[in-house]
Amino acid sequence: MKTLFITGITGSIGTQALDVLNTLNDSINLIGGSVNSNWRKLKIIIEKYGLKYAALAKPSNEVPNFYKGCKIFKGDNSTENAIEKANADISLIATSGAAGLAHTIQASKYSKRIALANKESLVLGGDLILNLFKKNGNELIPVDSEHSAIFQLVLGENSIDEIYLTASGGSLRDKQPFELKNITKEQVLNHPTWSMGKRITVDSASMVNKILEVIEAYYLFNTNKIKIFINRNSHIHSMVKFKDGVIKMHFGKPNMKVPIAYAFTYPDRLYEYEIPDIINTEINFEEPDIQKYPVLKNLDRILGNHSLHIALNASDEVAVDYFLKGNIKYLDINKTINYVINEIEKKQINIKNFQDIFNLDNECRKIAEEFIKEEL
Repeated sequence: MKTLFITGITGSIGTQALDVLNTLNDSINLIGGSVNSNWRKLKIIIEKYGLKYAALAKPSNEVPNFYKGCKIFKGDNSTENAIEKANADISLIATSGAAGLAHTIQASKYSKRIALANKESLVLGGDLILNLFKKNGNELIPVDSEHSAIFQLVLGENSIDEIYLTASGGSLRDKQPFELKNITKEQVLNHPTWSMGKRITVDSASMVNKILEVIEAYYLFNTNKIKIFINRNSHIHSMVKFKDGVIKMHFGKPNMKVPIAYAFTYPDRLYEYEIPDIINTEINFEEPDIQKYPVLKNLDRILGNHSLHIALNASDEVAVDYFLKGNIKYLDINKTINYVINEIEKKQINIKNFQDIFNLDNECRKIAEEFIKEEL
């Protein structure tokens, strides 16, 4: 029986991972998990699954050092400490945002398999994180539905000619560009096909999430030949074109439990889920409207530029947080991203190690904060 640690265990991916585990007939033993601050939910998980190690980054005073036989790590580096003690066979990195990079780095030291649901680990870490995996002998299985699809499509293949990343188009796909000026938070969070966390739902509406996925695919599959297409019902999770003109498609219901389960059980498929109706399901694609998704104008400019990958993610995290709190408008997210990218591009920064990444991430966040407070 393989052991498992889940970071971000009470989040959207973590919660769905628990549902998957309930169906796998005890083939995987969940021994640890981490949360940001939700002690109430973590306590329930400890009781149900018999966790041995858990972590809270921001604990309240009521959190004990031990609970029901589970060691509780608290505060800064608590997740890293719990990962070390758990020493699990598999680590599912489902932490939200840039914080996941540190968790991925730590997990690479102790877990043979990294089930990666935190795209920021590759967006920020780039070749540094891939080289670390190679050094430590890690097996990397992507969990993002698109990258899981591509991973499966290229098995047994020697070369990729082009990748087609699909997108739902997000909650604003039927809005006209002039309507975006006064879009509300509630409208943005009303995703048509997926149930996700708030930040990723906003990023789906703006297509920032798709740029992050392009960057992730750039590193995972060693190609910059990547295009974005909208598939409205999210049944085509991605496509790969080969030199002989063959295009493979990954077809399936839009449900994150499927790629989560695949990452746990690869190369086997042990998870059972609803079979889609391939006869009566339409397969249509659209090119994204650059006026509706203005952030896509940055894609060719930043792809392959490590410092600008970091700038995009950091500025978006800051701006989306301000938007969700009602402090800026939806289109201000793109303004913030553009400003920070422009500022970092001027500096021509060379990333040499992980500390350079963390330093630049902090710098980009400060630039974004200052721009929002002074200009918006």
